[in-house]
Amino acid sequence: MDIKRRLKFAGLIVSLFSMGVIFGCAHYERNTGQGAIPGYYIRSEMQDADRALDAARQAGKDKECPDQYQKAVDARNHAYDVYRACHTEEGVRLARQAAELASAPCPPKKNGKLVIPPPQKTYKYCLSLHIEFDIDQAVIRSQYRDEVAKVGDFMKKYPTTTAVIEGHTDNVGPSDYNMKLSQARAESVVNYLVENFGIDRSRLSAVGYGLTRPIASNATNEGKQKNRRIEAIIDCAFDVKNLPLPERLCISLVLDFDSGKADIKPEYRDEIAKVADYLKQYPSTTGIIEGHTDNVGNPEFNMKLSQQRAENVVNYLVENFGIDRARLSAKGYGDTRRISYDDTPEGRRLNRRIDAVIDCVVKK
Repeated sequence: MDIKRRLKFAGLIVSLFSMGVIFGCAHYERNTGQGAIPGYYIRSEMQDADRALDAARQAGKDKECPDQYQKAVDARNHAYDVYRACHTEEGVRLARQAAELASAPCPPKKNGKLVIPPPQKTYKYCLSLHIEFDIDQAVIRSQYRDEVAKVGDFMKKYPTTTAVIEGHTDNVGPSDYNMKLSQARAESVVNYLVENFGIDRSRLSAVGYGLTRPIASNATNEGKQKNRRIEAIIDCAFDVKNLPLPERLCISLVLDFDSGKADIKPEYRDEIAKVADYLKQYPSTTGIIEGHTDNVGNPEFNMKLSQQRAENVVNYLVENFGIDRARLSAKGYGDTRRISYDDTPEGRRLNRRIDAVIDCVVKK
């Protein structure tokens, strides 16, 4: 009898433990091994992306819109790579994006050809957070809540926005260590926004740049302090006129230039007017007009072409909208700062762009 009672008791413990696992892993399911992830369970969002791709393939999207389908495949694979590197929440966020891309309808066709819709007009609202971390630490002190609140309050006010939280360091210490430290600090800010402001984690991502993107000289303590920073790059899909004054604003202009040309067509006056209106609204601001190209053609030629296109936009702002030339500068980057792959017409068009980076910080 003792043996039977013990067996029953052991069975009860196993059952309770199993139920605890099931209820404690509400977002997990049995791992099919699709992404070479070890373990019996895996976050369900990862395999949701697999199922979305299977459904897209069965619906014929791999043939109807192969470029879009391949982007979804690449996004799913990248999500597994991130998840496999133990960045679980980031991998899950990327998997959701892959599933959405796979589930999205193919672009419409006209005369048998895909109609490429114009890119969504978004503005990058950039905030530098003045947060001091303890040496070798990534914990946010309570006195910096107001700094993080700049991002939290803005994202709560505009619930369609997303943000990339960037971590940066000075040049003290090994570069590999600084890269990891900047990543940890960026992730701390993401966690703080989720836990204290209720921002959905899927709207946030963290990237550490270490010492690779200084904004000041590291030769002085003041310069080092400026480089030890957190930046929030918020994507906003609404009218620039409704934006409050940020520290820095990046407006991407959709301008189609003729191949190998830098002349601005009259129909793009309204696009450039967005920048002019903002500069007029805030007369103390200054701006850098950046020119970018795709990778078609000679890199040296593209660099010169992008510079000329940027200079032409500066001239257009001065001559047609009365913006003081002293407030503007032009910089060409050729194809060195792509925001999309150049293997499709849509991707190349996204890379052929003008960015207006407006500095809104007024020095007293």
